[in-house]
Amino acid sequence: MDASEFARRLERRFGRNVPVFTGEILEEMGEYSRPRVFQLLALAEEEGYLAKFAKGIYYIPTKTRYGRSILSVEQVVEKKYVSSDGEVYGIYAGLPLLLRFLLSTQVPTAIEVVTNKETNWAREAKLKNRTVILRKPRCPITKENADAYTILELFSNLDMDRYKEDSSAQKEVARFIKKKNIKGKDIVAIAGSFPSKTMRNLAESGVLHEFA
Repeated sequence: MDASEFARRLERRFGRNVPVFTGEILEEMGEYSRPRVFQLLALAEEEGYLAKFAKGIYYIPTKTRYGRSILSVEQVVEKKYVSSDGEVYGIYAGLPLLLRFLLSTQVPTAIEVVTNKETNWAREAKLKNRTVILRKPRCPITKENADAYTILELFSNLDMDRYKEDSSAQKEVARFIKKKNIKGKDIVAIAGSFPSKTMRNLAESGVLHEFA
C-alpha cells in the first residue's frame, strides 16, 4: 500500500473534510503494524493526500478556489465530544446553549460541552486557538435522552427573571420541545440527576405544560 491507496481507503471509510482521529485510523488499518500506519500517515500528509488539523487529528481535504479546505474547530468538537455516526454522547452547554435558545447575543470565546468523553466535572482544553470547556455529565448522555438533557441543562443555570421577560426565548424553548417531541417521561427519567432547582425553574417557567 502506498500513500495514495492509504488516503483512498480512509476517504471511503470516513469521507472528505471530516475529522479522523489517530485511534480510528489505527483501527481501520488493523492489519498493519502501528509503525507502518504512522509511516503511511506521514507519507500521505507529505504528498498532500491527507492534512493534519492538530496532533492526532487528520482529514482528507478538498481543493477550493482559495486552496486546500480547512476544518473548523466546531467540526472537530462536534465529532469528538457531541455526536458521530448516529451516536450521541454530548450536548452543548454554557453560552452556546443560551445562544441556541436566544437568551444571549454574546459571541462565545469558548465552546462548552457536557460529554460522556470527559471524566472531570470541569476541564479546560485548547484546540487550535479556541478554548473548549468540557464537563462530565450528571448521567450518561444518549441519543434517546440528549434533547431532554438539553432542556434540563438550560434550566439548571438560567436567570429566570430574564427568561420570563423574553417571549422570543420562551417561544424557542416551546418550539424545541415540540420539534424534538420531548415527553414528560423523558424529563422525569433523568430529572433525579439534576439539582432540585432545575425542576423548580421548569415549574416557574410554565414550560411543563409543553410536555405531552
